[in-house]
Amino acid sequence: MFGMNDPAQTLMQLESYIKDGRFEMSEVMATQFTEMFLSNKKRTPQEQIMLVKGLQILCDVLTLRQKYTLAVNAAKTLLRERKRVARGNSNIGLIHIDLHRCAKSLALSGKRRKAKAYFTKANKSSNGCVAAALDGVRFVTSDKKMIATFISALQHSGPVTKSGQQFLVAPSNLTPVDATEILSLLSGSQFENNPQALEQASRISQQIAMIEKGEMAANAKLQSALDSLKPKHDYYEYS
Repeated sequence: MFGMNDPAQTLMQLESYIKDGRFEMSEVMATQFTEMFLSNKKRTPQEQIMLVKGLQILCDVLTLRQKYTLAVNAAKTLLRERKRVARGNSNIGLIHIDLHRCAKSLALSGKRRKAKAYFTKANKSSNGCVAAALDGVRFVTSDKKMIATFISALQHSGPVTKSGQQFLVAPSNLTPVDATEILSLLSGSQFENNPQALEQASRISQQIAMIEKGEMAANAKLQSALDSLKPKHDYYEYS
C-alpha cells in the first residue's frame, strides 16, 4: 500500500500538497496513510509517531475541506493515539496544538459546548496560547469564560513583534498570531464596554505604532538585550 516504503517522505509530500492547495489529493492520501497504520495493531514506536503526524495532517485538511464531522473523528483518534507515544517525545508536537485542533473541529461541526471544553484544555496545557484563545472567542461567541481566557492570554503574551511586514503577538514558544487580527476581534460587539479588552487593544496599537516609528525594537528578544546594556545606576549620583 502507498506510503509503506517511506512514510516520512509521504508526510513531506502531504505537507507540500496542502501548501499548494491540493486539498482533495491531500485528503485521499492522508486517509489512506492513517488507515494503513491503524490497521496494523502491532505498530513500532516510530510507526506510532508517523500515525500521529498523519492524523494531524488529516484533521487539518478535513477542516479545510469543511468536512467537520470527519475532522472531529480524526481529532478524537489523534488525541487517543498520541497517548500511546512515549511521554516527552517532541516529534509529535505540543499537546495544546492537538487540543486546539479538536476544539476547532468541534466548534465548526456545531458542538459548541464540547468545543469550549477543549479550548479551555488547550489554554490550560499551554499556559495561555493566544491562538487557541482567539479561536475560542471566535467560535464560542459571547461566552464570558472564553472572553476572560482570551483577555488573560493577551495580558501575558508579551510585546508585539514584527516579522517581515506582519505584526505579531508571539508568546514564548507558542503559536504567533497576527496582531491586526486580534485588534479586529477586540473591536467586535462581544468586547463592548470591556475595559480590559480596551486596554489590550490600546497596548497592541501603541506598540505597533512604536515599532513603525523605530521607538521600539521589532524583536522582543532584541529589545530585552538592548535594555540589559543600559546602566542600572546613575554613577554620577555617587560623585
